[in-house]
This record gives sequence, C-alpha cells and structure tokens, in this order.
Amino acid sequence: MSGSDQGKGADVLDAQDRARFEQLVLPHLDAAFNLSRWLLKSRADSEDVARRPCSVPTLFPRFHGGDARAWLLQIVRNTCYTWLEKNRLWN
Repeated sequence: MSGSDQGKGADVLDAQDRARFEQLVLPHLDAAFNLSRWLLKSRADSEDVARRPCSVPTLFPRFHGGDARAWLLQIVRNTCYTWLEKNRLWN
C-alpha cells in the first residue's frame, strides 16, 4: 500500500504503536458502531459518526493502558453527543 493509499492515522503512529492499536482497538469497532447506532437511532448518521474512530490513531498516543474498549467507546459516545448537539434539538 502506498503512502497515498493510507489514511492520516497511518502517518501518526510508528510500526510498534500501529500494531498495538490494531491489536487493542480494532477488535472493538463493531461495538463502537453499535453504540453510535443506539445513541443516534439512525443507521446513516451512525455510519458517519462511526467513521470517526478512523481518526483514533491520532488520539492513540494519549492511551496509556487500561481498557481499550472502554476508551474507544467513550470517544464514540462523546462524538455522538457532540453530533446530536450540532444536528438535533434536545427536547
């Protein structure tokens, strides 16, 4: 894969951190999508929001251990709440 084929996140992590990210975080992307789907109640909206974890490699250097699933789901939850504040009225 050439450099132009890779996303921005690929440039942020070195090979060791990239492998660690793939091992710890990527297995939980389905759970991240399910959470966004449940919070947003819309498949289309949740797909848009669920794509944002692709930018998680830029945040991964801030991950200092612990539960990677909980860390990822917190990012998704916060992203969903931000999306809701910008795109829907809370009643």
